[in-house]
Amino acid sequence: MAPLPESLDALPDVLVPIPALEANDNEAPRQAQQPESRMFELPASVWRAMIACYAIFLIALLGATGGAHAAFAIAISAIYVTMFFGTARVMLRQASSQPRSVLDRPGTVLQTAYGPLARKEVYGQVLIVPAAVAFFGIGISVISAVVM
Repeated sequence: MAPLPESLDALPDVLVPIPALEANDNEAPRQAQQPESRMFELPASVWRAMIACYAIFLIALLGATGGAHAAFAIAISAIYVTMFFGTARVMLRQASSQPRSVLDRPGTVLQTAYGPLARKEVYGQVLIVPAAVAFFGIGISVISAVVM
């Protein structure tokens, strides 16, 4: 068996020196940071349409259940919908004023990560789920009216 080397480092020529890392590096100058500048870029009409779809859904459920049977659960759902849209509104009011959406002008497109989208395409993608939820509520209401 070969004798052990005198150095404790088995391979001193292979080791890579690692500089000391500090959690608080006050020596390096900080780069200037820009404030957050993300925009909603959706016209107010899209937000109104989404709110209307969820309102239709909740009203249809209230009508389908006869009101008293599920009124508490529907009221809780209405509070959640209000919180969802209300939080976005409160956060929007905290930010700097935003310019009007590019979709407010006819013939313009919205630039997305996957390419430009025309106004109708944006409306379709954003409103498909709320519209489906509203039609679902209407369907439940119609089935409830037919069965009872």
